[in-house]
Amino acid sequence: MSKRTRLANRGLRAVAAISIGLASIPAGRVEALIFYSSGSTTFNTAAPSGSLAGSGWQFQGRWGSFLGTPVAPNFFIAAKHVGGKVGDVFSWNGVSYTTVAKVPHPTADLVLWKVSRAFPSYSPLYTASNETGRSLVVFGRSAARGAEVSVTNASPSALRGWKWGGPGGGTIRWGQNAVHSVTTMGGASYLVAGFDRAGGVNEATLATGDSSGAVFINDGTGWKLAGINYGVQADFAMTATAPSFRAAIFDAGGLYVGATVSQRFFLPDQAADMSAAWFATRISSYAAWIKTTAGLP
Repeated sequence: MSKRTRLANRGLRAVAAISIGLASIPAGRVEALIFYSSGSTTFNTAAPSGSLAGSGWQFQGRWGSFLGTPVAPNFFIAAKHVGGKVGDVFSWNGVSYTTVAKVPHPTADLVLWKVSRAFPSYSPLYTASNETGRSLVVFGRSAARGAEVSVTNASPSALRGWKWGGPGGGTIRWGQNAVHSVTTMGGASYLVAGFDRAGGVNEATLATGDSSGAVFINDGTGWKLAGINYGVQADFAMTATAPSFRAAIFDAGGLYVGATVSQRFFLPDQAADMSAAWFATRISSYAAWIKTTAGLP
């Protein structure tokens, strides 16, 4: 583990700060990941290139106001909590695919949707259990970066992050991060990443609207689907009783964590950053279910 500390490592109290309601803003109002290096809503709105070419952009389709990923000739996968119904349309590469059946996983936040005609291609699955420490590419359509969150006299600077802002640029965006750890909550398995000051120019975290976007990892033979966006630690406050706000925080030192006053706790400022974590349902834990359901070998 790096010198930065994830809030997720501070025990069960931190779970109260996980916002799974990434689908809470009305359709059409949420369009971009939040980045450390840029507040522009046009940042990373084209397919990644160079060493990141083929890292999943080509497999992101529109599922209502969110994203889905083809994983078999007649199936795409999405987060369960974004909803949808049989008969709704999945749009991918300019083609509409009508859903004819749904198969929700009994415990994980995953749904396989069957479509009426075959996809011309689909994403391979990340099936190894060695995700920790690996770089990732993440896709989403969330709130833009809003007002700065600052803590007076905090070290090494007052800036702690940014509140979730208004609408973004109206297109899919991509960012980078790394898998910090793997965890289990509520009987389901997740990849854990953070929002780090030193994460690089493409360092990204999730916000409202990023649910169901995909996480891809290169296993050495190519980029494969490793996660589906689930939630993020996003509820903070300036005092023990002040109204809470949702924000992308790279250092929570000096802030109160939690939306509910009775469950809120304070994180003292310290030398090491305490970056808020975000979570994606871990595909390797459910690869067998995906393959069986979708009829893959």
